Amino acid sequence: MLSLSPELARWGLWITIFGAVGAALAFAISYVMWLTGGWAGGDVKLFTALGALLPFYTSPHVNDVPYPFPLTILFNSVIAILPILLVYTAYCRLRGSSVLYERAKITELREGMIPAETIYEKDGRVSRWSSKFGLKPHYDRLYANPRRAAGFTRYQVGALKRLVRERKLRNYIKLKKGIPFAPALGLGVAIGIFYGDLYWGFILALTGA
Repeated sequence: MLSLSPELARWGLWITIFGAVGAALAFAISYVMWLTGGWAGGDVKLFTALGALLPFYTSPHVNDVPYPFPLTILFNSVIAILPILLVYTAYCRLRGSSVLYERAKITELREGMIPAETIYEKDGRVSRWSSKFGLKPHYDRLYANPRRAAGFTRYQVGALKRLVRERKLRNYIKLKKGIPFAPALGLGVAIGIFYGDLYWGFILALTGA
């Protein structure tokens, strides 16, 4: 039976702890991004996995102090694609649409689409609720749930269309656009490994340190 030396066992324990901390930090950040509608469920899983595999590293820009690598990945990703995001934001504004959400007809809904608002029924009355944070509304039946990563079920699509036909609900709904962020995360990892932290690099360049 294979046995590890005490030194290797200690290293294995620390690697496990660092991986758990990195995964928790990455999940916390990505979960907030998902709540805002900026990330899809796959982006959350990918970022959490990167946090577990690459929890910390030594940044050349912060005096060789161990630094949470998920933050480096996130900063690098955002900075690298910032020009594209600005152009896309300007394009959406010119069209009069939101960057993260779009408005669609309920009669054109399909299974798997992800809502950006909650539609529920309470005491026979159908209502909408679009707050991302805070307390959830009390309901008897839930028709649209933004927190469900898999999106609408076939039953929910049918139920919403029935409510529109019965004139209990207006024929529109906000949907998440689901902007893919995975390529940007990959770019952020590559920049972090071969260069370091873009954020700290810019800060030090501006301050002349």
